[in-house]
Amino acid sequence: MNSIRPPGLVGPGGADVPAAVHSDQRWQDAHLLRSGRERAHRGGAARQHVVAYLGELNQDQERRWQRTVVFHNRQGDERQLRLFPDADPISLPDDPDIVRVRLSSVGWTNPRHFGDVWLGLWLWKFLHLDAIVDRHVPQGKETVRPADIVAIEVINRLCGPCSEFALAEHWYRSTGLEDLLGVPDSAVTKDRLYRTLDRLLEAQEAIENDLKDQLGNLFQLDYDLLLYDLTSTYFEGLAEENDLAQRGYSRDHRSDCKQIVLALIVTRDGFPLAHLTLAGNTQDLQTVETIVTTIEGRFGKSHRVWVMDRGMISKEALRFLGRSGRRYLLATKRGELAAFANHLRAGGWQRLNDNPDVEVKLLKRKRVHYLLARSRPRRQKERAMRRRQRRGLARALEKRKKRIDDGRLKNRDKILESVGRLKGRFPKARPFVAITVAKTEPAGLSWSWLREKFREALAGDGAYLLRSNQDGWSATEFWETYIQLTVVERAFRVLKSELLLRPVWHHYSGRTQAHVMICVLAYLLWKTLDHLAKRAGLETPIHKPDPHRAQAAPKPRPMTPEVILRELGQIAIGDIELETTTGQKLVLRRVARPRGEPKRILEALGLEIPERLSPDRIL
Repeated sequence: MNSIRPPGLVGPGGADVPAAVHSDQRWQDAHLLRSGRERAHRGGAARQHVVAYLGELNQDQERRWQRTVVFHNRQGDERQLRLFPDADPISLPDDPDIVRVRLSSVGWTNPRHFGDVWLGLWLWKFLHLDAIVDRHVPQGKETVRPADIVAIEVINRLCGPCSEFALAEHWYRSTGLEDLLGVPDSAVTKDRLYRTLDRLLEAQEAIENDLKDQLGNLFQLDYDLLLYDLTSTYFEGLAEENDLAQRGYSRDHRSDCKQIVLALIVTRDGFPLAHLTLAGNTQDLQTVETIVTTIEGRFGKSHRVWVMDRGMISKEALRFLGRSGRRYLLATKRGELAAFANHLRAGGWQRLNDNPDVEVKLLKRKRVHYLLARSRPRRQKERAMRRRQRRGLARALEKRKKRIDDGRLKNRDKILESVGRLKGRFPKARPFVAITVAKTEPAGLSWSWLREKFREALAGDGAYLLRSNQDGWSATEFWETYIQLTVVERAFRVLKSELLLRPVWHHYSGRTQAHVMICVLAYLLWKTLDHLAKRAGLETPIHKPDPHRAQAAPKPRPMTPEVILRELGQIAIGDIELETTTGQKLVLRRVARPRGEPKRILEALGLEIPERLSPDRIL
């Protein structure tokens, strides 16, 4: 018989309670003993007590015996206990990829966003923008390529738009772009970003010219139809040194701020062809000849069709667009519907197959083609707005009349001022009422509703009048061509809301123009991603449909670039730190493996995200 004692067994209260395994030489009939002294009244003699019978001692049950010792130790979680001495150390193969690691020292540090910026850089290179920008903004004495700085600014605008200062101070180092581009964080400074913007602006026309050919090759675009529209965006601050910052008609309802006007030309598929940044007080009518002449000078004259909204139409614009074989499609102003009142009331309307809520009627006068169109949802909206304002004006007039009858409002000039305020408060109801203020004393207030004008307005509710000098279009083609202006409107919404074109903070006109160009390039990446997602059939799944309301539950819908970037933004890059038994510290930079929705998106787009970007290193 022999006893094998594990070191360091401690009993309650800190008393030494050594334990031992008792067995014969053949490792049979083994049991665990605990040694200790009896209490003083028993003489304090040493005794051994059997704690547990271990049965046959063999190698397979060694782990179970060790756990039994830990249970009786009460501090077994703090240190490793062994019943048997360690076996001879296993020799490691001669392979640098194999080391002994201390599991207690494994850590994860320096996590950064990776999936969204990786996709942005992939889109940048997919469009060959890296080579285009490098060709027109070459590297001089700079230590960093200007093309890389432009890529950083555009990807920032796509994934996490912020100011140049915030980009340099915080955003860049919170992403994996440093690993992807090899540009150190210390080299991305506010001044370098601004200097690169100045050089980029000088190459705007050359870059857009090259992009036209590149996009045409990648997506088989045609430029026989161009969509043109204007929008405005406002400044924060006084912008006193900015020549472009002027006051004008604000489409953002910020008449309190100075603004600029952005003219954007896109293809029928929504890809931007060119843009201009104009002063904030530029009138829509003043831009038509400038834009058309600029595009024809850069891309040549052809029989392309220009599609514009009603704000662009004037006699001068129509004469200009009708010369030199130009083709146009314009929405006329609301007042011109009066000349087609009989056609509005007559029959002969054609309902669109793809849009049953819209009816159209094709007409021709001299060499100009007209399309009358009326939309049921638009008609309901216009009538609801007029009804609300008419009822509001009627209630307000009743209140004024009661004040006059009660003698609380006597002065005729005060009554006229009050009526003028009401007309400004209810502009859509003003044309349908005649209000009279008596000249005699005491002054009285009366009004009557103009029913004939009201009937004429009802006939024109929801109606559009389009005109074009293009021959051969059916009524359906006419309407569908015009409705593509919604592509430009969506581009403006993306630029303003997703890419944060507004507000503008730059104090100089050149920086403002460069800011707009960065936003347009970011929209180009956005539109490319949107096109690829639609081609791949990506949809946003509904993970928790209502089983009791199957018909009312939301249905899967096409996945937008915003959702794709948000999902891929969950993929991070970071450093795994390991400590070997020899005292070395390993740093393994790894990209998280995509799972769930990010993995599904990447598979649908046919993309594979890398797992590592740099070799492992030893600290």
